[in-house]
Amino acid sequence: MPYGRVFDEMAAAGYDGTELGPPGYLPLDAGLLREELARRHLAMIAAFVPVNMRTRSAAAEALGGVRRTAELLAAVGASEIMVADEGDQRRRALAGRAEQTAQNGMTAEEWASLVDGLHEAARVCGDLGLTLCVHPHAGSYIEHQDEIARLMDETRPELVKLCFDTGHVAFGGGDPLAVARTYASRIGLVHLKDIDMERLRAGMAAGKTYVQLAQDDSFVALGDGSLDLPAIVRALRAGGYGGWLVVEQDRVVYEHTDTLADAVRNRTYLKTACGL
Repeated sequence: MPYGRVFDEMAAAGYDGTELGPPGYLPLDAGLLREELARRHLAMIAAFVPVNMRTRSAAAEALGGVRRTAELLAAVGASEIMVADEGDQRRRALAGRAEQTAQNGMTAEEWASLVDGLHEAARVCGDLGLTLCVHPHAGSYIEHQDEIARLMDETRPELVKLCFDTGHVAFGGGDPLAVARTYASRIGLVHLKDIDMERLRAGMAAGKTYVQLAQDDSFVALGDGSLDLPAIVRALRAGGYGGWLVVEQDRVVYEHTDTLADAVRNRTYLKTACGL
């Protein structure tokens, strides 16, 4: 959809901010983007940057892309930037299958490269006033709950935060409520998703990929799925989290989809069920 319509519907539904979206979807001219946001009273929150930092050479190349996105975010007043391992064919084929992802992870050398790359990216982004948040993502090498734990253990808390995505944690076989309780002090950004776990498991049993599962509406409107989102929000509050909560629903939008009604429905759920 045209980004102007998306912005208009965000504002009409009662949201306060947006992320940057896919590269090139929103204007790359910072002045124009600031005007478009201000006209709807929307703040810029963050941007999602897929990276490969599993080798030293790949990490050096990825840093350039992180810097370019960070410069645009800083120019439009954002406070966070997300990076996620971009994965590869092997991990994309295993997405959501926790028993297999646990056995097909990174080597010690790859972990060391990733951690060093994240620390360097955090310094670059920090110089621009942005906090680096790592987004565990289906089909990537930070998906399994043990990989999230290792990421938190091996990175410096003052440099690297967690982008806590409730849907992707559940997709990867983890417990989103446990992650919220354990890492609330390390969370820099939250993506609130709901997911139909029965539909997800049936799809995975049929051999479907992450993209196919999203196309099959495994990610549903807030409150329609299997996650206890009010309990997760309570855990975040108890842990002192006071940052953005970004509503996401990974799905395909068709010409007939009433996107405004869906946005209003999710916003209403947060008010009535979570007091937000």
